[in-house]
Amino acid sequence: MPFAMQYAHGKFGLPVTITVISTWFVIFVLTLLFKKGTKKLDMIPGRAQAFAESMYDFLYGVIHQMLGGWVKTYFSFLSTLFFFILGSNLLMFIPIPWGGVENGLFSIAPAFRAPTADLNTTVGLALLTTITFLGTSFKLHGVLGYLKGLIEPMPFMLPINIVGELAKPTNISIRLFGNMFAGMVVLGLIYKAAPMVIPVPLHLYFDIFSGVVQSFVFLMLSMVYIQGSLGDAEYPSDK
Repeated sequence: MPFAMQYAHGKFGLPVTITVISTWFVIFVLTLLFKKGTKKLDMIPGRAQAFAESMYDFLYGVIHQMLGGWVKTYFSFLSTLFFFILGSNLLMFIPIPWGGVENGLFSIAPAFRAPTADLNTTVGLALLTTITFLGTSFKLHGVLGYLKGLIEPMPFMLPINIVGELAKPTNISIRLFGNMFAGMVVLGLIYKAAPMVIPVPLHLYFDIFSGVVQSFVFLMLSMVYIQGSLGDAEYPSDK
């Protein structure tokens, strides 16, 4: 039985799901990586600092291109969101093995499962984005201003606009969950059919290519929704 599944079944007195254990592991690894990369900042960066700086510059450029002067307001949230999703998506690429005895047979299985292959995780992430862009609308335009926007350009558009607002978190949560869960199922079926063959090309696609792409898609859609809430609000200073 996988390591996280043993916890999920309460074997060690900790009745939490495999998704929660995997999420803790991702957070732990990301904390170690970025703590190492920012522990001692030098003018001539080492490998860890260079990696952290390159990721910072890349994300800052992407977010700045979309949100302009608002980049500083939303960078912390969006970058954290991106790295968590990326780490979760890549968790299965290098599976950490865990052995156990089940039904009298010893078996080896991955210790963790990608948190983003669980709809609860993706819905939670989508709700965070929803709270962010709704909070932005309320702050800049007020609650009445936001409600007024639902009846624009004509009052009969109200039902369509409400459906459009509800579709935003549904879209990003189902999209991420569907892609990651489908990849996990496909690879699982292949391993069942040919357990002695390691489908490396499929791992490269489902775990790396698709994982990175889906992380970037979630980030871009989140920025689009936030940008829509900002509307014509004046950009703050970039200084």
